[in-house]
Amino acid sequence: YESAEAENRVRTITFHQSYSYEEFIEGIRPILSNEEIARIGYRLENGIFKDLCINAEEELIKRESSTKYIDKPYYMIIDEINRGNISKIFGELITLIEQDKRGNLKTLLPYSKKEFTVPSNIYIIGTMNTADRSIAAIDTALRRRFTFVEIEPDSSVLSQYDNHIVNDTVDLCKLMDTINDRILERLDRDHRIGHAYFMGIESLNNLYQTWYYKILPLLGEYFYNDIESLTTIVGESFYDKNGNVQYLSLTKSDDGISYFEQKLIDIYG
Repeated sequence: YESAEAENRVRTITFHQSYSYEEFIEGIRPILSNEEIARIGYRLENGIFKDLCINAEEELIKRESSTKYIDKPYYMIIDEINRGNISKIFGELITLIEQDKRGNLKTLLPYSKKEFTVPSNIYIIGTMNTADRSIAAIDTALRRRFTFVEIEPDSSVLSQYDNHIVNDTVDLCKLMDTINDRILERLDRDHRIGHAYFMGIESLNNLYQTWYYKILPLLGEYFYNDIESLTTIVGESFYDKNGNVQYLSLTKSDDGISYFEQKLIDIYG
């Protein structure tokens, strides 16, 4: 993948509600004159996926003309794929991206009136958050054309890439696992906190910011007006009796550990 990115064989986009077929495949775009803003022209432009397909097709032509050719895959990475209007964005791709139709079946594009196919060396990777209920928008036609791989929260990633013991006191792996175990008991597996929340924390101050401005707000959204669940998951010290967040001190006590650190340790201790 790194070599593909270096050779400009990777495209990354994020779907949203207004993302369209014209941006993804092809469409008519307005052109404003530099001299007269009021004068508007139009031209046909390729979308990001069509451009990638053209480049991938050229790569296949090189393979046919060389016996020493090494296959070079092209990647279309779509973040938040479930947030777009799938049928509107993909259009005829719903059929063309099927494995047995790539490079074989061609269709006539509605704007350019030119034949188009999806090359066999194109890989489409879509990401989504299963806690997002808009996942239901993924229709059956698209589901059966993709292989779904679940990436679960994995605390071992923290020890693999980062120092998971913050300030020599707080074990992020144990903290994450304990919180997720309690979320499972109170809610469901789709609402567990991912390891990305705990990555890149290099100091106690980083952890403080992450805890109060990422973790607790997320839990507050999961358990809105449910103070009992919130205190069961992280303890009573982080909330008052009305459910308001309490910001604990980072000042070290006589034993060298701040009140904030100690209450995090108490969660999994």
